Amino acid sequence: MDLKTKLLSWKKASVTKSELEQLMGLHSDAELFPLVQEAVRNGLLKPYQNAGTNGNLKYPICMKYHIIRESSDHAALLPEIQRLHPDLLKNGYLHRHPNAFQEYREVMEALSRWLFQNLTKPVAVSRKERSFEIFGKEKTLDDAGVKNLLKRLEISADTLRFYDTPAYCFHDYIPKRSDQMCLLICENKDIWFNLRKMISEYERSMLWDIVLDGVIYGEGNRICEPNALTEYTRFLGVNGVKYLYWGDIDREGLNIAVRLFRNNPELNIQPFCAAYMQMLERAKQHLIMHSDDQRERMENYTAFMAAFSANEQLQLANAMEQNLHIPQEIISFALLLDEMR
Repeated sequence: MDLKTKLLSWKKASVTKSELEQLMGLHSDAELFPLVQEAVRNGLLKPYQNAGTNGNLKYPICMKYHIIRESSDHAALLPEIQRLHPDLLKNGYLHRHPNAFQEYREVMEALSRWLFQNLTKPVAVSRKERSFEIFGKEKTLDDAGVKNLLKRLEISADTLRFYDTPAYCFHDYIPKRSDQMCLLICENKDIWFNLRKMISEYERSMLWDIVLDGVIYGEGNRICEPNALTEYTRFLGVNGVKYLYWGDIDREGLNIAVRLFRNNPELNIQPFCAAYMQMLERAKQHLIMHSDDQRERMENYTAFMAAFSANEQLQLANAMEQNLHIPQEIISFALLLDEMR
């Protein structure tokens, strides 16, 4: 069977160099090159723009080609397209671009079957879970070409009833979600665990006159990675979240807070002022050590400090200038038992 016959029976609208080799059972550029050149001259193949070549100067072969079919070939696809679910046909894109159906026939047919089987909205699941359910492959809905085609067909995540899980899955404890919540982010694990225990086991949620709807473990620097908290907030799916941040009183602890605020500008984040002041007060009873962090890196703390009174700002500024280290662990579980209501 010659190359033209094999290409015209190929289900996709494009073909890669490796696929051409497999189709023809060839293993060298020298054998494949004249066949491809003839197909290009005859208008059967058209190189993909910016696809690059194999790097062989003697036998240059593009890494991907469009397959050019006659309009009659596309016309033969229309009955197959017409059998698809109405949601895939509503804007007429596939009728105008039957080559898109040709390239993604298996995807379109599997999706059509799923839509016909789910006439009422199913329970929303994650993107990969829905992808496996529809296509038998968990990553099909991640494919850039599939995502672009679904966008052109106006098939949304809501249509397919899936959601994207955030890249940053922080450890959180939120016993009851509501439209308006106050969530406390803790830099360190021990205080997060203690607060979680107070809320879940002791049913106490008010700390220093602030009612906490949940606690999140920020995992040190991880919380302040760009858009990490913003992405997590979208995943929560609630209308209003106020965040309080609480970490160590040292340069790195405040640096984390500053980066967190800066990297999530649309979120409502404030320092948990009462907690920081309690730490400073408790520190008077201890011999506070200087931080062993020798990098001496200090962010601009102006925005962070703005939530504190003038006297409180002075205390924090002095701690930073002296490079002190007051850990969150200075607020122990025993103290929380006394303070939380």
